[in-house]
Amino acid sequence: MLELHVDQFPIVESFFINKKNYIPALSVIHGNYPGRVFVDNAQIPNIAIVWAIGRWMYLEGSLSSLKNEFVVNSFIENVVIPDCRERHTNWFEIYTSDDEQWDKLFLAEIDYIKVDKHYESVYTLNLSKFNQVKHKIASAEDEIEVRLLDFDILPESFYHVSYISEKFKSKQSQGVQIKKDNQVVTICKNNGFIFRNEYFIDIDTLAQAERGKGYATIAAIQLIDHLLEGEMYPLWETTHENIPSHKLALKLGFEVRENYPVYAFMIEE
Repeated sequence: MLELHVDQFPIVESFFINKKNYIPALSVIHGNYPGRVFVDNAQIPNIAIVWAIGRWMYLEGSLSSLKNEFVVNSFIENVVIPDCRERHTNWFEIYTSDDEQWDKLFLAEIDYIKVDKHYESVYTLNLSKFNQVKHKIASAEDEIEVRLLDFDILPESFYHVSYISEKFKSKQSQGVQIKKDNQVVTICKNNGFIFRNEYFIDIDTLAQAERGKGYATIAAIQLIDHLLEGEMYPLWETTHENIPSHKLALKLGFEVRENYPVYAFMIEE
């Protein structure tokens, strides 16, 4: 696979356009999120891989020949795995379309790599349902503090990586933090994957004991409502196995838009 210069990224846009689950890839292509782009042929690509740094890879195209299978496998062996080891990470994921060609390629036995396939969904917001929920849920309880804050889109551990430009090391996106007894219990944020007027949400209630108390609902409502003022529309993504996340999405007024496979690679030493 050949790595493209940032000025060449737009040549792969057609592989990923018009699918909500590929907005992270489009965010990289349009310079809103740090990433790398690889193709099998720089003039007329058959395969495109967009690697959102600190996140995942997005793969589209056609394995039209054994050569294409070889270049993808070579990319994993000679680019992805060394990068993971440099960052002391033993796993990575590839998001793609539901196509037997990827099963054949990735689920075949590979030395020192274990691969599992699961499905995820992306949800879009039904504004009418969201507004009904917003008016039913109290904006905050007396015992908690809700604040709108800016968050770095990359963890500090990635700042030393040579291919990340300085602009992304200081780039931030908006989020909501909930504190209880002066401790952070929930964070809900725009994770930096932005394309046009849509963005993806990340949300986490950090302490197990604080889950199920409605803090994630309050934080999500606060963030979504704030960003809607600027006509920014949220997307929600979760695995099919993550029942609490699925329930929260539906509670907030999100509706399933697309389903797609994810290949999770575990590097075995």
